[in-house]
Amino acid sequence: MTPGAGTERELYDPATGEVHARLADSTAEECAAAVDAAARAFDGWQDAGPRHRAGCLRALAALVRAHGADFVELERVGAGKPVARIGGEVDFAVRALEWFAEQALRPWGEVHPSGPGTRAYTDRVALGVCAAIVPSNYPLLMAAWKVGGALAYGNTAVVKPAPETPLSVRLLVELGRRVLPEGVLGAVYGGAAAGRLLCALPGVAAVSFTGSTAAGREVAAHCAPGLKRVSLELGGKNPLVVFPDADLEAAAASAVEAFTGNSGQMCVGASRLIVHESVRGDFVREVAARAFARRVGPTADPRTELGPLISARAVERVASAVGEAVDKGVTALLPPGRREVRPEPSGPHGGGFYVSPVVLDEVPGELRAWREELFGPVLAVRGFRTEREALELAHDTEYGLSASVWTADGGRVERFARRLRAGMLWFNTWGDTDEHISVGGIGHSGYGRELGVHAAEQYTQTRAVWLAHPAAPGEGP
Repeated sequence: MTPGAGTERELYDPATGEVHARLADSTAEECAAAVDAAARAFDGWQDAGPRHRAGCLRALAALVRAHGADFVELERVGAGKPVARIGGEVDFAVRALEWFAEQALRPWGEVHPSGPGTRAYTDRVALGVCAAIVPSNYPLLMAAWKVGGALAYGNTAVVKPAPETPLSVRLLVELGRRVLPEGVLGAVYGGAAAGRLLCALPGVAAVSFTGSTAAGREVAAHCAPGLKRVSLELGGKNPLVVFPDADLEAAAASAVEAFTGNSGQMCVGASRLIVHESVRGDFVREVAARAFARRVGPTADPRTELGPLISARAVERVASAVGEAVDKGVTALLPPGRREVRPEPSGPHGGGFYVSPVVLDEVPGELRAWREELFGPVLAVRGFRTEREALELAHDTEYGLSASVWTADGGRVERFARRLRAGMLWFNTWGDTDEHISVGGIGHSGYGRELGVHAAEQYTQTRAVWLAHPAAPGEGP
């Protein structure tokens, strides 16, 4: 399958279900042309030097900040994000670009011991054209993370946004054209076919992908024949473990944000609650009450806390998994007056892709609600009695993206920090992320790292260099 011949794609506002814009998918020729342009720009961008690259990235960050209101509106309408949430994401995108501007000027490499007449060192060099494939849940933010890293280290970049949310990425690339040399930053648009083509094009040296585990497997497979550098930040079925000695009020507040934030559309979201039996009943009721109190409403209303999912298909995925659990006898806690996760068609949100938050108590391990990343505000609950049992339940998944543990016992924190198999660990907190700290998953949550100093491992190649030099006249062994 190849990209369509400029097929126009309808873009839907998730809050209303109505078409708000149209954008043509990139053709195969346009995808190849974007990569060719980036390849032609590579030598000049790399040779311009780190100070020039740093200045360009800082200028791009300033433009993103100046156009913050435009990005807020594009992500509100395109991704269905409540306006109260988007400003922080735009700020994070700016910080990421500024961070990588600084990294362009940081030293890397080592000088190694060597014999007489030689000097040996290692350094890092740029790879070439980097393809950045970004998801629908954080279009601008993920693009900024990847573009910043690629450009700082001397690469050029081609971004492919998710087909549902291309417009904020398009604006980012348009702003980039004001401050970056021609061809350094480009974009292609469309669905999976465009992504597969980017992975296969010989001019692409590396691919950074954020998305589902299933799609990540495809990316890796399509990159394998060309032996391209690949970074995969994939899905998660992340646990939030609560012991009875924890600050239960703070834990409940974090648990609610962890499964309803961004309407549950977060790869790091904690969709499995593992709570000690001695506090389970009260804690689950508290989490449910807090979640159900979150205000659902129009995305333009600054009071709205819970927006829609990205598509009607996403609603069906959530509703199907919840329905399966109920059919198996699982207790489903829903907001007062609600009988299912979908809104009434004739209700105030009936035209949009909204779902209610739902807490599923005592979910069997074989059900999708416990095993699969649903990407919606669904919390699956299990109880435990011993520390060992809690750890086993936390590990009852093939994913390994994040985990959160709540306890006042310092020894227990150390034990879980040592044993938990996840790329991001939070103790007595959840969701902290900083541009200077590298993040990523293990297991079926992928490999490679975003942000921080370890992003260099995706966007550069380490070399070993030996320099031989003759002895000065009159010198010798």
